[in-house]
Amino acid sequence: MNFKNGFLPMKHKQKAIANCLKTMPKGKIAAISCVPLLLVEAVFIPAAIALDGEKLYHLCSHFPLNSQCKGYEAPISLSDRLGKTGDCIFKNNEVENRGLCKITVNETGITIYQETGKELKIINEQKSTRTIQITPTSVSKIEYREDEKNNTGAQVVSTILFGIAGSLLTPNKKVSEIQINYTSTTPQDTSQEQQSVNSLRVVVGRETGREMRSQLEKITDRQAETPQAKPEPTN
Repeated sequence: MNFKNGFLPMKHKQKAIANCLKTMPKGKIAAISCVPLLLVEAVFIPAAIALDGEKLYHLCSHFPLNSQCKGYEAPISLSDRLGKTGDCIFKNNEVENRGLCKITVNETGITIYQETGKELKIINEQKSTRTIQITPTSVSKIEYREDEKNNTGAQVVSTILFGIAGSLLTPNKKVSEIQINYTSTTPQDTSQEQQSVNSLRVVVGRETGREMRSQLEKITDRQAETPQAKPEPTN
């Protein structure tokens, strides 16, 4: 017989096991002949009913103690996270990871929630977020600068609504750029650990940036360096 995916339908499996039990000779040793069929049931049925991402999300949202939810972490969108919104760029071993983020700073450290991956239907077509935590003692350097970004989106809208005059009256966006250099410890083997220097660059609104600078200086006991603002690129 040819069956889809090479598996017997449930009714054929049940019939095969029943026939095996009817025709087998009496005795404990003969009963072993039906064990392979029972093992097939035990091994392949869980794989066949494995839940997809959306069903698993709904299951674990309502029944977190279900055995299939062990180790499962439900996706959380950026809008459901706490913190100040900005644009974060992580740099680790020359590899950059950019995305919208939220950041909180308190006495225990720095917590960043950064968008990652694709939009997910189960969280209203939003991206999930990953969590990065930086301890105050791991921070080796803080840089702070104030700048202005070309508020292109707002200028386009103003131009459409009010013409050239609207574009000229739309100011550039005042921002703060904060860079945090920090070390992370990665175990290489049982006898040694290797430290790598990573960096986080976050761009936020001017007032938020000033507040964040003060918080960072307080918890790390480090004075932020203030290099000159980057010049605006010329077209």
